[in-house]
Amino acid sequence: MEFCFDKIKWGLPFTFAVGVFTQAFGQEQRPNLVYIFADQYRLNALSLWSDPAYRNVLSTVGDPVHTPNLDRLAKQGVVFSRACSTCPLSSPHRAMLMTGMFPEKNGVDTNCFKGKKQGIPDSIVCFTDVLAASGYETAYVGKTHWHRTEPLFDKKGNYVGTTEEPGGHYTYNYDTYIPEGRGRKSNKFWFQQLRDNHFNAVAYSNRPELVGGKKDGEAYFYHRFTSEVEADVVIKYLKNREGERDSSKPFSLFWSLNPPHTPYSSVSDCREEVFNKYYKDLGSKELLLRPNVEYGEGKQAKNLERLSLEAKVYFSLVKCIDDEIGRVMNALDEEGLTDNTLVIFAADHGEMMGSHGRMAKGVIYDEALLIPFIMRYPTQLKPQINDLMIGAQDIMPTLLGMLGLADRLPDTVKGKNYSQGILTGDFGSVQKPQSSFYFMLKEKGVRTDRYSYVVQKDGNYLLFDNIKDPYQQTSLTLEEIPEKQAEFLKTELGNWLKVSEDTWAKERKFANRINY
Repeated sequence: MEFCFDKIKWGLPFTFAVGVFTQAFGQEQRPNLVYIFADQYRLNALSLWSDPAYRNVLSTVGDPVHTPNLDRLAKQGVVFSRACSTCPLSSPHRAMLMTGMFPEKNGVDTNCFKGKKQGIPDSIVCFTDVLAASGYETAYVGKTHWHRTEPLFDKKGNYVGTTEEPGGHYTYNYDTYIPEGRGRKSNKFWFQQLRDNHFNAVAYSNRPELVGGKKDGEAYFYHRFTSEVEADVVIKYLKNREGERDSSKPFSLFWSLNPPHTPYSSVSDCREEVFNKYYKDLGSKELLLRPNVEYGEGKQAKNLERLSLEAKVYFSLVKCIDDEIGRVMNALDEEGLTDNTLVIFAADHGEMMGSHGRMAKGVIYDEALLIPFIMRYPTQLKPQINDLMIGAQDIMPTLLGMLGLADRLPDTVKGKNYSQGILTGDFGSVQKPQSSFYFMLKEKGVRTDRYSYVVQKDGNYLLFDNIKDPYQQTSLTLEEIPEKQAEFLKTELGNWLKVSEDTWAKERKFANRINY
């Protein structure tokens, strides 16, 4: 089988026979990849941070969560303490993950939803395209949210591919089913779930046995907890009892969980037995531990009772998905796959949960911007904490580097490959960045090891000292910090805007706030 993408320049021509590539590079030795990422899962939502060995890694308190399986994964691998969402919205982060490109160049600068044109263009060579072309068996399970949302469905949610009757309907306003073709980014095994409903998602698959015998594009409803359904599918793929993959080849499996994303307004949004066991009787002071939590009139967090309930359900969902991830980790062990599998746990962005009176995401505050990023590769990586400020655009090149495929990176990739530094501890060839980039259409900023600095669309700015003020409660002026640091922040932001080919850089916007 051959793969060919026109109009794409690679370091080497991208048209090649997989069989020839296998012979040349000995692909049977390549590690597998399991990339697990949850939606709206914040960095602090790991019980790991309560462990004495990890308690001082973060400068803020951990959430009152129960994540024994993720803790186990973390203690067996590398925990990145300063990983950044880059753009704390689902679609832009996912598009950066898949393309290694920045939002204004990859077609997704805000969320993909009804009436918008956002979507990764078919011409871009993506993460899983490279893996498939390099001989990997490729699989995707769960939420996508990177494809243009169009009314190509009938009233029952079945894909018909036209806006003419019986088409003309959306299957879901905030995401869409992706039909076979370039939109799937060369993922061979396909199981997609839509809707922000943890017990009533709609599933589509090219494996009829997974969707009640339905054809690819026909809607199927499990009426079960979405992450449990997906874990069953993932485990089935790993066990490979029915030819789900070619066992002579390495595989990549991306698993995107919707929880703990909203809704979390009712006990019915999570497993009630988990809620009752861990959170039912907790008071607000035991739940809302961050001193920057605010609520009341004019706030998104409108009252303490409602906020406390939402926190209980959110934390319950964190425990629910930890249980399912534990099942998958056990399956890797049982199938003898652990040692030769690179496992990642990450998130697309965090959750404010009342901090600064806000809910959800889309802001530079750490609760939204910082994400968990855990990497386990038993034969190559020793357990450690790493303060690398890896961003969404760096994940594709770094992981391809970890898999020995750095020479297959498309020229379109703008992120950095930090694999050698992670593997050896020596970041001499590709130095650690001194800041993380923060992108939103309405504002742009940077986060360094000390400061968070964001310039807003009206020219105003926010500046926080994350050492003296770790909960970002007091915004400073540039004049209140050393001049050298102020100039550094302005220069770092200017550099990021130029590297990302942002329109602000082209227009040299706010030159008094940003050094271009």
